[in-house]
Amino acid sequence: MAREVPSNVHYPFGIETTAMLGVDFQVGFGDGFEPVPDASAAVENFRRASARWRELGGTVIHVQTVYTPDRQPQGRIVDFVPNVAEALAEGARDAEPYAELVDPADELVYKRTFSAVASSDLMQRLESLGFDSVVLGGLTTPICVQTTADALSMSGFKVTLLHDACASQAIGELSAQEAHLAAVQRMAYLFTAACTTSGFLASLDALPVAGG
Repeated sequence: MAREVPSNVHYPFGIETTAMLGVDFQVGFGDGFEPVPDASAAVENFRRASARWRELGGTVIHVQTVYTPDRQPQGRIVDFVPNVAEALAEGARDAEPYAELVDPADELVYKRTFSAVASSDLMQRLESLGFDSVVLGGLTTPICVQTTADALSMSGFKVTLLHDACASQAIGELSAQEAHLAAVQRMAYLFTAACTTSGFLASLDALPVAGG
């Protein structure tokens, strides 16, 4: 069972003001081109959280990296991942979302590099829907989740990280678990509130159902 990570702040959740945001929950981040050993547990936790959020009338947004001839990699990502455009091409297995995670009513946003803020219309979508807060999970913790969380926070959005709904690859001498924990602790230090999925779900018990 995941332990809570100390967080400097705690943000409230509101159905009308908060979006649940999943970043790159795609099968290539797991047993595909980027090995992420704890991906399945992160996906299951996000599945639990997003299902409950929908029940309450909340909005779930999925950010995905899916390349097409008209939507190619942005910035210097190909210097570090030369095959990314092929691995995450539309129709490729690695680009597919995890099964039974995306609901037909969910919003979809496509990004072109690590940070969704740097390479998609995510912020504009959030603002147009009236959101000022996000509850965030995704793959992988130190890369696409962290760069997105940092930018959202610095742009004024209140970000709560579901840290057990995230997972990492191994990075350098750090194991996958060490890289994940380092990223979570860094985000919780200055960029995000942080909680477990169970803690988040428990906090929803007092929320009214939208339209109720």
